[in-house]
Amino acid sequence: MTANAAWRLEDFVDSLVVELDKTRETLAVKAINKKLTYSVKEVALDVNAFPTYDGDQVRFTTARPGEEGASRLTIQLGSVTDQQVRASSKPVEGTAPSPSIDELDVDPTTRSKLRRIGVSSVDDLQALEERKVNLKQATDSALDYTELARKIRKARRSNEAPRLEGMSIATSAGRPCLLMEGRNLSVDPTFPPVAVLNGRLVEVLSSGPGHLELLVDPEHPLRADNEVVVTFDPYAVVRVNVKA
Repeated sequence: MTANAAWRLEDFVDSLVVELDKTRETLAVKAINKKLTYSVKEVALDVNAFPTYDGDQVRFTTARPGEEGASRLTIQLGSVTDQQVRASSKPVEGTAPSPSIDELDVDPTTRSKLRRIGVSSVDDLQALEERKVNLKQATDSALDYTELARKIRKARRSNEAPRLEGMSIATSAGRPCLLMEGRNLSVDPTFPPVAVLNGRLVEVLSSGPGHLELLVDPEHPLRADNEVVVTFDPYAVVRVNVKA
């Protein structure tokens, strides 16, 4: 028989709210194609449980079938309309997907606490940072924004990894260079890319999300086979072999 573990009312309500939030977001997406022609008028949830107080916290143990003397907790849920769903939900049209907090390298307990305060994506976390919300106090966790910012950048980079689509030998102002083309290459303006050609550091002439131009030192010309290693930012390193 499964153990009848004690639980806190706070945890129960938080879990219920998380499930209701998921339902609301689903309805917001569904309402794009199908107008909501109904609403949930009222829902009542009764829970029979035995409360206990240890001098610090009140905990409840759910009553088993046939057990008497339990207290009844009643949770009443009101009605909701399609206008209320749209007004209380984040926009879902024309917006790029934000990495989920499931992609952040945080422990399950912290992730669960973030969900309980309505955080489900990286954008939600950044919105809290902009409003200077005390995350430690809100989640009772040691997570801070400095460490969180690093995790956010890492999560975003995982979703927007560099994609190399071609390399060619070209000239720039009469000097030989290697031109890398692709997508999501140099996307962090605060981090200049670092490139190594055949084990030697080379100058990056220009960079951007779609290209990277590397100067070839005339004293160390290209070989038949060349190894190019580029660090676009702390979370994106590309190693390729170029045949001249």
